[in-house]
Amino acid sequence: MRYGLVVLALVASAIASAACGSRCAEVAARKQALVRTAIAPGPHAQVVVPLRRANELLASLVHEQLLSVPLALPELGMLRLATQELVAIARDVELRAAPPDRVRFAVRVEIADAQQPLTTLSLLVEVKPELVRTAEASELVAGFGPDSLLAVTPELGPESGRALREALERWMPRAIRDHLPQAVVERAAQKLAAYLTGEAYHLLRATLLRRLGELTRLRLRLPALPIARTALATTAATMTVDLVTELPVRQGLMSAAPTGDDVQVRLSGSAAAELANWSVDRGHLPQHYTRDLHPRADGEFRPTFDYLVEDRQRPVKLHVVQDRGGCSYFQVGLRLGVALVGDVLEVSLLDRRVETANASAPLEAALWLKQLIQGSVDSSRRAAAHTRLTIGGRTLMTRVVGAAMAGDELAFALQVVAEPMVKPTAAIIR
Repeated sequence: MRYGLVVLALVASAIASAACGSRCAEVAARKQALVRTAIAPGPHAQVVVPLRRANELLASLVHEQLLSVPLALPELGMLRLATQELVAIARDVELRAAPPDRVRFAVRVEIADAQQPLTTLSLLVEVKPELVRTAEASELVAGFGPDSLLAVTPELGPESGRALREALERWMPRAIRDHLPQAVVERAAQKLAAYLTGEAYHLLRATLLRRLGELTRLRLRLPALPIARTALATTAATMTVDLVTELPVRQGLMSAAPTGDDVQVRLSGSAAAELANWSVDRGHLPQHYTRDLHPRADGEFRPTFDYLVEDRQRPVKLHVVQDRGGCSYFQVGLRLGVALVGDVLEVSLLDRRVETANASAPLEAALWLKQLIQGSVDSSRRAAAHTRLTIGGRTLMTRVVGAAMAGDELAFALQVVAEPMVKPTAAIIR
């Protein structure tokens, strides 16, 4: 009898060991299956900036500084003029619709004499933004200067011909003006117009435009993501930056960009899940948890997030693998609801279900969900809040004021407020 009990114990132990070994092999296979390298084409994320707010900031900067450059009058035939110098004053800069991956600035320069404005010189400046990476952030930088202009079209205002003729007549002594043929004045006005769009423009390019480009340099700090490349599109209403990450995103954004007065940051559901995994890998989120859900470096359990758009009922997947002290695996599926109530991010877990379980003892997987999913969504909010627009030395401060799960996308609205203005100053560039 005693011998038989020993045999039964050995058999039971062998069966348990075999089961444990089989389970460990299966858990190891599931863990390996979570490792993916394929990257879906973008965009994985997107930033939409309303141009109205950016142009308000540009206008305030230009009106504060009052940049100007003196312009000597050219030789105008035999005319003797009382005025020998004009001044070019930067009056307006605004962003306009542009070709792909270009930023277009419309610049208005006022030409005046000592008494009154004469006409305006309109410049359409087109530049290619540069993606600048630092240890802290990735930024798209666009500013114009003598060496960075891709296309410039200087044009005088529609009433420039009449205005220049009247100015020339005002500058002449009356005794000459009353006896001078109009044809002579007309030719002088044409020569002055050609000077303003030619020689004078080249002077402005090296002086006024250089300083104006520095003053209005645009820097868009992008969300805190591992960005591989960007694509820029500018319409009359918005500047949209599409982001492709280095993450193994299954599917990018599918819907059109939204419009409104707030900056919008969107991530595909898969990009948000992979951002959570990326944050876990780098220690921005806890990497391991104990059985009772305390984050600890020596915890047994590690989470992995996924998003499957083809599962319409429960696209969010949370995989929990025990990779220390045993062999357990759980897969939980759910739908996600996200809202921002005041400054508090609220996450709702809908239709949650333990879809797969392979463990020797039951684990209350539902206890994991709220904290883990909340942390992963908050990681996306922090990434979105990283977005900021700076023009010159002034920043549009951003605050997350909205959050939602819209279809298969996680969307955040960022309210923008400009830093306080300073007292206007005048700067003469020579």
